[in-house]
Amino acid sequence: MSMPPVFVINLDKSTDRMVKISKRLSELGIAFERISAVYGADLSQEEIDKYYCPELNKKNYRRPLGLGEIGCYISHIKVWKAIIDRKLSCALILEDDIMIDESLGQLIKAISKSSSSFDVVKLYSKNNTPKLFDSTPFGEKHRLCRFKKIPIGNQGQLVTFSGATNLINTYEKFGRPVDEDIQHWWEADINVLGFLPSIVSPIKSAKSDIDEQGKRKGATTFMGFVKNIVRRVKFFFFLKTKRKNQPLPKVKLV
Repeated sequence: MSMPPVFVINLDKSTDRMVKISKRLSELGIAFERISAVYGADLSQEEIDKYYCPELNKKNYRRPLGLGEIGCYISHIKVWKAIIDRKLSCALILEDDIMIDESLGQLIKAISKSSSSFDVVKLYSKNNTPKLFDSTPFGEKHRLCRFKKIPIGNQGQLVTFSGATNLINTYEKFGRPVDEDIQHWWEADINVLGFLPSIVSPIKSAKSDIDEQGKRKGATTFMGFVKNIVRRVKFFFFLKTKRKNQPLPKVKLV
């Protein structure tokens, strides 16, 4: 088994984070390529308008996105495009402010052999006991799962060529944060799986690069509150009525 390409998203100014994650990946014997993250606060209005759509935002989300969230989304788009341009069957995408379990390499090598069976595999879930449609043992202490509700966060995920293609084609313009668009998996028709327990997890003491670029705004109007209720009802309706039916891949770890 060989390790698929690994991309680490890192802001140019976040040198300390790069040192820490480089050290950890080196300890695990995992080679990687650094992807220079997009600093949203430095984007011109023209660059923002190329990707971010205020009309979609008003329709699909409860508040305007902050510059940090826009930059984060564009950073992930950069990696999706790299997967497509290089015709990679799959690639591991890591953010730089994470702790990594020693099982990462073994699990990713194994699951990547079945890259035709999924589009995205999430490596982190804040909820340790999320509701599941299905799960299967994977390794000594992990399970491969199909979530009823996709976990929030993009700390680590394995993305296939088909997953990157569908995400790019669907969200050429975006109005929600990137992790929430992945939660709406039916829009891009992507098959999202995940590991439990989490293989990566955020460093609790790490400051948010997104928040440092400007506070995230909250919905302040009554109509905004009402529209958000309607959006949530619609979201949970789709969660109850839509489901991917492909069997979970069964892979033996060597």
